[in-house]
Amino acid sequence: MQIGCLLVLVFSLAPFLSGLFWYLELLSHFRFQYLILSILSVIGFLIFKNKVYLAMSVVGILINAVFVIPFIIHTNNTSGELYLNSLKLFHANVLTSNNEYKKLIAQVREENPDIMILQEVDQQWLDSFAAIKITYQHSIEIPRNDNFGMALFSKIPIQEYQIHDWTELEIPTIEAEFNLAGQPLRIITTHPPPPVNKYYYDAGTTQFEAIAAAMKAKESASIVIGDINTTVWSEQYKLLESGTGLVNVSNGFGLMPTWPTNLIPLMVPIDHCLVSNHFNVINVKTGNKFGSDHLPLIVELRF
Repeated sequence: MQIGCLLVLVFSLAPFLSGLFWYLELLSHFRFQYLILSILSVIGFLIFKNKVYLAMSVVGILINAVFVIPFIIHTNNTSGELYLNSLKLFHANVLTSNNEYKKLIAQVREENPDIMILQEVDQQWLDSFAAIKITYQHSIEIPRNDNFGMALFSKIPIQEYQIHDWTELEIPTIEAEFNLAGQPLRIITTHPPPPVNKYYYDAGTTQFEAIAAAMKAKESASIVIGDINTTVWSEQYKLLESGTGLVNVSNGFGLMPTWPTNLIPLMVPIDHCLVSNHFNVINVKTGNKFGSDHLPLIVELRF
């Protein structure tokens, strides 16, 4: 238990040095787990009356609580009434190799979103959604076999769109323009590479910087949504909020861990939706398992 306490404290502090060693940022993703382990350590060391390790465990709680509490304390009040200027989004990283098409389609039919974003889609996934394209007649489809395909399906007409390639990896990002209740709306959906090495990490940073620049260049109602392969506690993520006016919809609605579904104790929130201050957040939740290593993210907004 003492070794565990030391490791939790070291892992909690190490991300503060990520500016010197990029890979230490990976340790920032488990703030919630560190908090729970620190609380358990406090209980244990109170029982065994070990003051030194008790103090270290309290430090672990304080460090991680600062990052976690804003997300786990519910501060949003929703009345449940329907709004004319409302917008419901459904996002899912489907996992290219997954073939549980019907499970996801059933969720989409039940949730009935206005706009649906799918990532890691290949042509088989797009073909499987042919039946519901009657409802979602407007779409942007980029099927790929390398886990970086994506598609956007919408009930709302797409005014115009761009496919950005902001890295040397040729990973697409969709930027689509809509008109919702007479107001312009921009949605960017992106899927940076997982930070498994320095090259991918730098590519992800480039992608975040490009999105932040796009946000700053145009002050319209904007949404950024996708599997961004990082958590809200990383330095990379902060690029999306710093100076852009974007805020994470899950703030105050509780942590929304979405990955990996096969390792529940280690699940972290890496699928995100950020919105400009044109919106109020009505509700945020994760969907059900459907064979992917990610859970869907479902967001309800209103102007």
